[in-house]
Amino acid sequence: MNQLKAVFFDFGGTIDLYPEDSVNVLKAMESMFSILKDTGIDITQKYKVKEFYKIFTERHQKYKTWKSKTLIELSGLEVWKEYILYDEPEIDRLDEHTAEELTFLIETGRFNRTARPEMKKVMEELVKIDLFYGIISNVLSLTQVPRNLVDYGLEQYFSKVILSSKFGRSKPDPSIFLHAAKESGFRPEECLYIGNSPEKDIFGAKNAGFMGAVQIEYADDFDDVSEPGVAPDYYIKSMEELPEIIYSYLNRN
Repeated sequence: MNQLKAVFFDFGGTIDLYPEDSVNVLKAMESMFSILKDTGIDITQKYKVKEFYKIFTERHQKYKTWKSKTLIELSGLEVWKEYILYDEPEIDRLDEHTAEELTFLIETGRFNRTARPEMKKVMEELVKIDLFYGIISNVLSLTQVPRNLVDYGLEQYFSKVILSSKFGRSKPDPSIFLHAAKESGFRPEECLYIGNSPEKDIFGAKNAGFMGAVQIEYADDFDDVSEPGVAPDYYIKSMEELPEIIYSYLNRN
């Protein structure tokens, strides 16, 4: 029987919570206007803030729909150039650095992001167990997850952070799970995954051959369990339930 050696976590909806905030949405859009104008792409004459948010949402959703079919994660620069601002004549002025600023706002500015309140306490307990801890996250930004980990005081607990934005493939593609395991020095059957999405996290981890997959409750995600092969090994409502589950895996041998 394989011994559990590594535990990987999803980020958004698992480590942190991110309800959309209507006030933050408008502020984020205004910040995007300002960043774009400084770059030489002035859309203030073309759109009002609320109008741009509607356009942005539609085009961003079009990209997400394409991604869900292909499981390819484009770079932030490609998404802005090919989807969100494809019809702007000055779009070639946009560079990778500015695109990342804009992409970071997509992932943070529209939401009220906070770590799960029990997360730090639970990680303090988990790191006393001789296991490897990492993160596998579907995210367009290259900097959002690392920066939020620092903001939450959690960065010291995770030895590896694998992002779809850097890897180029997104969950549930098994390749990102296999890449995370290999990069960390483990076989997939030695790894456990914790996530909130039945399709992306639970199905993805199991399809990659991970030892197990634990689903944590977030919003209404647990209602989506009808797809074959997505049932979690454990379903939890709080991270406080996780240490006992990890101990149960360790005591199987």
